[in-house]
Amino acid sequence: MMNESLQAYRADLDGLLERVQSLAANINNPDLQLTTHNLRRNVNEPFLFVVVGEVKAGKSSFVNALLEAEVCATDIEPCTDAIQQIVFAETEFVEQVEPSLRKIGRPIPILQDISIVDTPGTNTIIQEHQIITERYIPNSDLTFFVLFAKNPYQKSAWDFLDFVSVEWRKKVVFILQQADLLRPADLQTNLERVKEYAYQKQIKAPIIFPTSATLEAEGDLDGSGFQPVRQYIQAMVASGESYKIKLRSVSQTTQQIIDLLQGDVVALNQQLAADQATAQSIREKIDAGKKRSSYEVNTLADRLAARYELIAARIKREFRDSLSVLTVMRRSFAGLFNEEASMQAWVDDFQARCSRDLQESLEEVSNEGAQHFVDGIRQLFEGLNQDLEGVRTYSISSSNISVKVLERRQEVIDSVRAKVAKLLTDQGLGEMLATQAGDMANEIVGGAVMAVSGTILYVIQFAVAEAILSAIGMAFAGVGVLVLAIGILWQRNRIIAKFEKALDGEQVRFQEEIATRLHEKLGLIYEEVERIFTQFYDYVEREEEAIQPVINQYAAIKTEAQTLFRTLDQRLG
Repeated sequence: MMNESLQAYRADLDGLLERVQSLAANINNPDLQLTTHNLRRNVNEPFLFVVVGEVKAGKSSFVNALLEAEVCATDIEPCTDAIQQIVFAETEFVEQVEPSLRKIGRPIPILQDISIVDTPGTNTIIQEHQIITERYIPNSDLTFFVLFAKNPYQKSAWDFLDFVSVEWRKKVVFILQQADLLRPADLQTNLERVKEYAYQKQIKAPIIFPTSATLEAEGDLDGSGFQPVRQYIQAMVASGESYKIKLRSVSQTTQQIIDLLQGDVVALNQQLAADQATAQSIREKIDAGKKRSSYEVNTLADRLAARYELIAARIKREFRDSLSVLTVMRRSFAGLFNEEASMQAWVDDFQARCSRDLQESLEEVSNEGAQHFVDGIRQLFEGLNQDLEGVRTYSISSSNISVKVLERRQEVIDSVRAKVAKLLTDQGLGEMLATQAGDMANEIVGGAVMAVSGTILYVIQFAVAEAILSAIGMAFAGVGVLVLAIGILWQRNRIIAKFEKALDGEQVRFQEEIATRLHEKLGLIYEEVERIFTQFYDYVEREEEAIQPVINQYAAIKTEAQTLFRTLDQRLG
């Protein structure tokens, strides 16, 4: 039942590794893909012993002596330049599986239950050799850590033990090779020192075998120390312990891979959340800016209308005072002899003064309002730039995860920040407003002022002047001064009423036209603002599409692994 149960677990573990391998492909991590591929292959192969140690520590000699066959080459110079996996085969063969992996088949009975791997030295001067060894450690079920019995204290060897035992959580058996070179007392001293070192490395109850390949070759089976090693291996195989160790080893390596990715996935999730929050903050700031600018536009329109009303009241008073009977008659008769003192001259002068006063007064208000509007836009950009600065500094650096969309992240942020920085300058902001909204004082307000002023002046010039000149014409027709006075008096109230009605009517139209023009320009400005950030919005959408599935995939794998490994703990007790 235990066997069937563990076999079912193995199938589940293979399925989990398949999903980890898929995740490795999605995050563009070829090393992790290879590791998980090898783990899947390993979980279905015999128990795997990996022999590691420094150059010339006697690893190949140990393997040959253990198998009682010359399988691995030995030489004065380091000769293991690739991983050599030795497996059972009825017929001998040597197969180059990968550039750094050579499979050797031999008809040796012990290999029916185990597979042994000889690795390059860990302190070799050829750096690639150590890299080859490190890449294969995750596949091991049990690691034979071979030390030179005469000097088992070299720092590089024990540093590598950290990689094997701590980083990849592999079960370790210590082999003190070439033990025949020491006196028994010195060997015992070194055995005790190795135990102490192992304790310091958090290895409880370390298993240590002193061996001598030389004595084994000479037939001294009792003195060589290899018989206890073989008995240890046979006991593991016979009890089924090797199968349990394999499943636990692969499970621990899988958990190590998951733990290795944990920090990067969390950072990836945090970066995505930060980018999404920044995009949302930018949208909210722009929406708030729109509302604030809309309020400022309406306020400016109201102020311009109020200023218009104030000027209109003054114009009305002056017009009413200037349209007395005596003043009109005096100007009318004086005009017969002096054109500059004529009624027409007064109309022209009145027209010019109205235009000038209206333009100057309204431009004063519009200039002030435009500057306030521009300051509001600048404050908006400063806030948006702070958001971009914050997200720019939040950037993950990972050697485990490489999602293609992230390669453009900094480029996009820098591009948008450059546009915002340019607009934060007076010249940049001025260019943007000039391009999309025109000059706030002259084009937006000035155009409307000119249109309204023209309408007012039309009333003055044609309606009022026509009525006055009509009355003057009556005098030249021989009607007489009294009739002229009566005609002017009769026309005066109608003329004043018509003039004031025209001014009042234009006030409503003026306010509506100003508000309409300003809101149109406001829309153009914010379209340009939105256009600047479209690049960032698009990037965040693509980032979410690329990253969120990876985050979800990792979360599902982590949950599945927790459940699966808990099951293994329950089954193994």
